[in-house]
Amino acid sequence: MNFRLRQLGFLWRLGLSALIFVFFIGFFASAAHMWFKYENRDERPGLTLDDVKAQYSGLETVSPLLTSLRGGHPETLKGPDRETLIKWLTGDKVAENYDSIDIGSAAPSEIIATSCLQCHSRKATTADPKAKAIVLDYADDIKKLSVTRKINAAPIKIKANSTHAHAPAMATMSVVIGLLVLCTRWWRWIGGLLMAAVGIGLLADIGSWWLSEYSDRWAIAIVVGGMVYNVATTLQLLLVLADLWLPGGRGEQSSKS
Repeated sequence: MNFRLRQLGFLWRLGLSALIFVFFIGFFASAAHMWFKYENRDERPGLTLDDVKAQYSGLETVSPLLTSLRGGHPETLKGPDRETLIKWLTGDKVAENYDSIDIGSAAPSEIIATSCLQCHSRKATTADPKAKAIVLDYADDIKKLSVTRKINAAPIKIKANSTHAHAPAMATMSVVIGLLVLCTRWWRWIGGLLMAAVGIGLLADIGSWWLSEYSDRWAIAIVVGGMVYNVATTLQLLLVLADLWLPGGRGEQSSKS
């Protein structure tokens, strides 16, 4: 292919450059959309892998407090008190019964204050950094660690609609960007490598939306595939932008605007 983008006139190059910046704006908007839509999908602030699992596979996590109690921590906790806390955490009124006055000294808040705060408090003097990182002083602290969460994945209808909207549009856009790279001065193997990354990344991302129905491990492929696709596409656009404005270039010919 002898044609090079650098052969285009000024107005053509200006228009293509503007469109490339529109692509970049779209990428930033897409990232913001992901954050706003999914950052609390696992019912906790911040965008994490659990948010992706909750969206595509569903998510079920056991209360960290319950896991510790069943694992024998703390070792000094009396048997009846441990059973009381386990019964509280597996009940349907975790928040209501935390410091219920009807239970009195058997209330979870009293047991935790007596048996746990010597290590898991903001004022604790323990040297164990892991213990200091988990504080149980207040009800809000307890709430974060006492909830067993079960979140259903998005309905298959929503997943089908999203695939219908994204797959053809993103694949078509990627082909067009790949062809633009093919018309630049850069070595073909660079464009080929990026095109392979774009295609494989997009396939891993969208394909794993459906494979995650069978295992939440595919959530990792969604994240990695999406990152590979976005990074490779950004590099493609930067190559095109550089070719449009850098002087010289193989096959350059004069042309009129």
